[in-house]
Amino acid sequence: MQLSLYSFGAILGKATDNGGFTEFPVDPDEIARALSAKTIFTTGLMTEDVLYVHQEGVKQTVVGFRKRQRTGIWLEGSDEPLRVPLPDLILIRTLTDGNTPSYQVFATKGRPEALDASLFNVPLPNIYGSGQICWGNVRLDGLTTGTSLTAGWNNLLGTRFGSHSVGGKSKTHHDDVRKILIDLNTNPRRRVYPRSDLIPAKKTLAQVLGIEEANA
Repeated sequence: MQLSLYSFGAILGKATDNGGFTEFPVDPDEIARALSAKTIFTTGLMTEDVLYVHQEGVKQTVVGFRKRQRTGIWLEGSDEPLRVPLPDLILIRTLTDGNTPSYQVFATKGRPEALDASLFNVPLPNIYGSGQICWGNVRLDGLTTGTSLTAGWNNLLGTRFGSHSVGGKSKTHHDDVRKILIDLNTNPRRRVYPRSDLIPAKKTLAQVLGIEEANA
């Protein structure tokens, strides 16, 4: 097939079965709609640390999983890092046409096996109730290679946490989540973050990703 564009309109030509060639006019609006159609690619839930990848046109969303584990974190004003058990976490990176990525992070109770998995507030400072991260002066350039979220995890957990958004993250220390982090640091035998201390984010993974629950 051959599409020819002229000042007076558009002509589509194609070969016929008998070896000939035929031409007919086409509506430019129809051509525009066809060329602007979205290309969508979705993996569904995946294995290992990458849970989910969704590509829609120039917009890519990647969801990564980090199994619960003892982690070294820094709090502003402290000369030594805290060694604390963190719960299971998911990190969501959204990137549009190569621009600076946006991130959200939530706690989970185990590795999500379905898109309707419930999410919880992360027991760390500098994270809003929406899951958005207050990066401060951390540069996010160069954190968008493929579907790997390693650089994003390293920047999140390797940066000092301040005094912003410290409330509503812990049932036992509702006013300031840093208090339970300090308590956990002084109790090295506590190897797992208590799931009962997590506060529900009142949303599911499907809702955060903008997917209808009926299709999750």
